[in-house]
Amino acid sequence: MHAADGGDRENYLNHPLVAAYTSLRASGTIVPHLDVVIAEIRARTPPGARILSPGCGSGRKEAALARALPDRFVVAGDIAEAALQQGREHAAREGLRNIEFVVQDFNDIHLEPRSLAAIVGMGALHHIENLEQFWAETRRALQPGGVVMGQEYIGPNRFQWTDAQVEEGDRVLRDIVPAEHKVVHARVVRTPVEEIVSYDPSEAVRSIELLPTLREAGFELAGYASAGGALLQPVLNKQIHTFDPRNWQHNLVLSRLFAEEDALMAAGRLGDDFCMFVTQPLP
Repeated sequence: MHAADGGDRENYLNHPLVAAYTSLRASGTIVPHLDVVIAEIRARTPPGARILSPGCGSGRKEAALARALPDRFVVAGDIAEAALQQGREHAAREGLRNIEFVVQDFNDIHLEPRSLAAIVGMGALHHIENLEQFWAETRRALQPGGVVMGQEYIGPNRFQWTDAQVEEGDRVLRDIVPAEHKVVHARVVRTPVEEIVSYDPSEAVRSIELLPTLREAGFELAGYASAGGALLQPVLNKQIHTFDPRNWQHNLVLSRLFAEEDALMAAGRLGDDFCMFVTQPLP
């Protein structure tokens, strides 16, 4: 999955308590997100299967898949040759022989028919603008029984928070979050689209359309797990570093925010900004 302003220090999902909350919401247990992907690939693909991960960047997650699944073959695709070369060098140092790094534009992707057992999105699919072509090529490329798996941001395009997110976020910032944690913002502010595009033109370009276009392309969800985030991300974005996981007063504030988000979702006021899913083409 991927949060706005993706620096490790600012990414609210990287806080250990937030990661635990997200994992508990999605799976009922505390497990690293990458371990969930590994377990799903192992359960849903046979030995020898080829797994594609588009938009891999330098491929550290893909290398971890290859290391954990030595009897599968990982194809890591990205448009940036420099990042791919970093991935190749890392894989060589690790002695990984079951991974390949290929130049690939997921907005103009062309895949061999029935060549893949799974396509995995680990925070990359919400960067795709040409979703219709991507899903069409995915259908062609999957072998019978093949799956698409995602851990993805599916919230508002370009992180333009809904009115409900702004209203509820402002409320909890006022009523729950102490001043010491409001070092960047004391109210929820939508980052101007121009600013988002300036640091990443593909960032959340059609994120809210990811699952609807998937269904329109003839896929059905075989599994869906809620990962929340619609309250937490706009409130904690760029401020999560102020919460020391060793400070129980800080953790108490976070736990109150978790309860607020859960209640708002149960009431239908907010939905998922993040999810995990498994989908297959309809016959």
